[in-house]
Amino acid sequence: MENTTTPIDEVPVIDVLAYMTKEKGKWQQECEKVAYSLHKYGILVFKDPRFDESENQQYIEMMEKYFSDRAVKYYRGEILKDSKPEIFYQAGVTPELKEKAVNHVKLLE
Repeated sequence: MENTTTPIDEVPVIDVLAYMTKEKGKWQQECEKVAYSLHKYGILVFKDPRFDESENQQYIEMMEKYFSDRAVKYYRGEILKDSKPEIFYQAGVTPELKEKAVNHVKLLE
């Protein structure tokens, strides 16, 4: 099967400042980038001058620690209070090897 992942650097960066200042022509371009990015990639990447990059890094580190701690507990056999199999892992953490990709080959044929 072909790898269909997209490097994040291909996704256009939306400049929030253009919306805040309503610079003529610029914010409309950003709207077009939003529509394009959602259509092609299904995600948005924002550049927002109100946030400091160090805050972003702190958040990423916090999330990495959270999931790392849950993995350690899972492999020790501890109960994960934030793992919700009763709602099919739609909230909280999902232990490794619980998710299985659905094979759509017959549907596509």
